[in-house]
Amino acid sequence: MKPELLEKFNASFDKPTPIQDAVWQRLTDGDSIFGLAPTGTGKTIAFVLPVLSRIDVNVKRTQVLILSPSQELAMQTTQVAREWSQTIGVSVASLIGGANGRRQADKIKKDKPQIVVGTLGRVLTMVEGGVLKLDNITTVIFDEADAMLTEERHDSLQELSEYLPAKIQLGLFSATSGVDLNYVNETFQQKVHPISVGTDAPVSIKHEFQYVDQRAKAKMLIQLARNKQQALVFFNTISGLVNMQATLRHAHVSVMSIGSNDKRQVQRADALRLFKKGEVALLLVTDVAARGLDIEDLPLVVNAQLPQRKKTYVHRSGRTGRMGKVGRVLNLGNDHDIRDLKRELGDAFELVKADYVLDNSLAKVEKKPSDKNNANQPAAKNIENHLTKQTKQVIQKEKNVEIIAKPQKKKRAKHNKDKGKPNWAKKSGK
Repeated sequence: MKPELLEKFNASFDKPTPIQDAVWQRLTDGDSIFGLAPTGTGKTIAFVLPVLSRIDVNVKRTQVLILSPSQELAMQTTQVAREWSQTIGVSVASLIGGANGRRQADKIKKDKPQIVVGTLGRVLTMVEGGVLKLDNITTVIFDEADAMLTEERHDSLQELSEYLPAKIQLGLFSATSGVDLNYVNETFQQKVHPISVGTDAPVSIKHEFQYVDQRAKAKMLIQLARNKQQALVFFNTISGLVNMQATLRHAHVSVMSIGSNDKRQVQRADALRLFKKGEVALLLVTDVAARGLDIEDLPLVVNAQLPQRKKTYVHRSGRTGRMGKVGRVLNLGNDHDIRDLKRELGDAFELVKADYVLDNSLAKVEKKPSDKNNANQPAAKNIENHLTKQTKQVIQKEKNVEIIAKPQKKKRAKHNKDKGKPNWAKKSGK
């Protein structure tokens, strides 16, 4: 590890976390590893510092590729990498879907970054278009590896492997297992060594449940927002998220979302930024959008739609109670839903009934016009003052949208690699 990085680390933290202590030397030595550790235990710094130490600062070519399953996680990792890279003069660039591709391409050509952080689709588009060169790559990191190395990504991962040098270092990191290491070895021709420091749930998180029907879920969220309780609210489906957001906006609740795929990256970034600043009470999300997010001191995670798998529950609950801090998870559902969740989680989590229930106080609050006009509307107006023009337009559209049962899926037409791409991304337009 480079002394400058260790000096900065020691000035910021008391000691390395177990996962950092377990992988730092192995990654610095060039080993390929799969680091498995609970959520909120510093996995990003566990791989950022060693890969920075291996970079040749005199070579102005991309040497490290860090891939994330979502735009939000890629943005977060870029921020962490830039913060630490400034210490040793290493340049970092992001290639994230939903952002301006031409601007990204121009920046790659101009800056020649030594580290690229991105989402798989946008990275491949830049590689195919001749913008990003992978000839000098020495290390590839798959953050949230169990979400990155899924079967539906196999074709794209195979394509990526064909652009990479024969000898590279792989770093896989996740809070849950489920990665097929044999597939990784065959695809990238590298032997990956698993390193686990345990996956037990943090004891600082309290797991609660409340019996509610669909209508009561909305009332519960309205109550949380009006009591100034900030929460990250999870949904299994985009339609469920859109319906709830329309209901909450109608009640003048301070709410935004990052679950909809049709939003541009700048709009999703706006929502996350305002939530982190405490200017939004409720942030509605899906599992993909919120995977790996680090929101400092987040007090509460709400499962408005209960997860079907224990693995999903682990990642959702891991957004709160990070680095040993106190956190709370509230699960909302009917008797059947809660029973199924308890069965799926087994003994890994102890679910207790929430101390409070919905009572008449909420109805009283809703009847007071002063609460609607004086308390909630100024808050919503204050949020919109900080938004970009694009995000304001999206919000206005969402306010006018009818609550729907299920959005229609668009069929994706087959096309060749260049068809439908912007000019900067076409191989012929290099």
